[in-house]
Amino acid sequence: MKKLTFFFALVLLISSSSFAQQGLFSLGVNGGVMVPMGDFGDAYKVSPAIGLEAVYQITPEIDIVANAVYNILSSKYTYTNTTIYYIEGTAAARYNFVKDKGVFFGEAGIGMYDFSTKYTLLGTEYSSSSSDFGINLGVGGKYPIDKNLDLIGKIRFHNIFTKGTSTNYISLGAGINYNFR
Repeated sequence: MKKLTFFFALVLLISSSSFAQQGLFSLGVNGGVMVPMGDFGDAYKVSPAIGLEAVYQITPEIDIVANAVYNILSSKYTYTNTTIYYIEGTAAARYNFVKDKGVFFGEAGIGMYDFSTKYTLLGTEYSSSSSDFGINLGVGGKYPIDKNLDLIGKIRFHNIFTKGTSTNYISLGAGINYNFR
């Protein structure tokens, strides 16, 4: 997964310089929370998230979006000390409903979700990791605060196809995007 993350970052850096000349690229940072649902929600607490977003605007209505998000989840169970380190790398298509100054959008994405688990049970430490494919759907909005800066907020539902079941959660986030013009 480290190689995939490095490759993703390298592609973003290379593409940002070429897209910046066209005025069609933005890069942002965001923070928020991850709200586990179902069996996943029964086992893990709501956790903070931090992420990066790269956006390539094809037309004023259509964007291609890449997201990289990092979370640390803690177990709700008191008999085990479990922590999950989780990285999401997704790509999405976004449709913008452009209104005067602000924009409302819907997006649908696919990607890889990498989980690394460390836990202690009866004094013994264990660890495991997995990478799973998933999909997500979301809505959000962005509002320009400057010619080059946008405030952005969004909510997304994630369905990860984990072994034997699906892992679901909702992510809520807000951030700021810098537009290269």
